[in-house]
Amino acid sequence: MRKLSLRLKHLSQEHRAAMMLVAAAREAAPEGAEDGSNLPGFARRVYEVFETEMEPHFQEEERHALPQLRAIGRDDLADKVLEQHTELRRLIAALNQPDAETIAAFSKLLQEHVDFEENVVWEALEAATPAELNS
Repeated sequence: MRKLSLRLKHLSQEHRAAMMLVAAAREAAPEGAEDGSNLPGFARRVYEVFETEMEPHFQEEERHALPQLRAIGRDDLADKVLEQHTELRRLIAALNQPDAETIAAFSKLLQEHVDFEENVVWEALEAATPAELNS
């Protein structure tokens, strides 16, 4: 089991909340569901959670984790995280007109994003030496 830095541990704990949102999204808009009657209320809740919890989380990653990735020469990872953040923000904006496809795309990408950060990004940062991170 890896030992995460305090900042990464905090970000990782916030990922648990994101995964709960993914599960709720799948319940609200199960694949193949035709009835979207519960989508407007759910979309409002997703938007609220995004604005109050996820957007600040993204900003913290962009201020701290992405520069550290670039400092250790992992621009590829930083770019992918930023691309995922951008697409998740676009999908959230699209929830003004909620539909099952958008909610499904959001939940799928959010899960992929959390998995990528937990299994690739955090590993790369934890493997870096303090000198690399502070360069």
